[in-house]
Amino acid sequence: MQYQNDLATEKAAAWADIKSSQRSGNVLTAQAIGIEYFESAKQECLKLNYNGIYGYLPKAFIDEYDFKGIQNFVGKYFEFVAHTVDMENQIFIANRIEALKTLSKRFWRQAKLGDTYAAFVRGVDQFNVYLLVNGVPTKLHRSDYSYTFYDDLREEVFIGDTIEVKITELIKPDAAAAADDVQAEENPNPEGSLLVSKKALEVDPMIFLNEYQEKATYLGTITKVHLDHGLFIRLEPRGIMVRSGFPPGGNSSRLKEGEQVNFKIQEINAKERRVKGIVITPNQGFRAKTTRGINYGR
Repeated sequence: MQYQNDLATEKAAAWADIKSSQRSGNVLTAQAIGIEYFESAKQECLKLNYNGIYGYLPKAFIDEYDFKGIQNFVGKYFEFVAHTVDMENQIFIANRIEALKTLSKRFWRQAKLGDTYAAFVRGVDQFNVYLLVNGVPTKLHRSDYSYTFYDDLREEVFIGDTIEVKITELIKPDAAAAADDVQAEENPNPEGSLLVSKKALEVDPMIFLNEYQEKATYLGTITKVHLDHGLFIRLEPRGIMVRSGFPPGGNSSRLKEGEQVNFKIQEINAKERRVKGIVITPNQGFRAKTTRGINYGR
């Protein structure tokens, strides 16, 4: 009996939130628990669970970005504004696009250089991740993604993921228009400008370079084998990345991603952030977890 009372109280509070959102545009957040074809919307919708109340987020209301599919979104959390409320069927229709507009206005008012935000991945290609930072779109290039170099970001990050980023450049909409009257007239930028970096939140492995010596040998893990460029190796335990040619006279087929090898450092150039060396011999019998990335100290 108590459980039923608590459940009824929770649902009543949830409905109050939803009705307030419809009335005044308050932004709420709910988890997508499935995908259903909603007849009245005539399209696939994410089924949301807001504190025990089910809602539907039509694909057209998720984002202005053209998603090919929405399977990746199941299990993710989405901001929304209640678009319509159907008390008879005890459901609501959600609109995320309107929520993003509200969040973006709040972002431009409050955001500062150096702030950290959780960014939503709305798209990804080999070289870039396309993000929404509190409703504001921006593009994160591979060079700002990580000290670890990824040949193809599509193998590392996926649509619907959330990643932490740091604001590295911020020009608010008003400032962008007022910075230069002539330039603003020729190239207006009413939406402002935002650049972020995930890499800026990571520890640069090259700060540990003084722990390694020339002419010394260290344990390394092969992270990538490239027929033209050789072996990419992560030195233990700091993760400094080095590159080596294939050992002369060695059996290259034994050198695989995840294999541990002995790496002899021939030269350390701290200024250019580069380490040169050669693979002495693979340590057979030891195999570390395969890593797709290549960690350059950039």
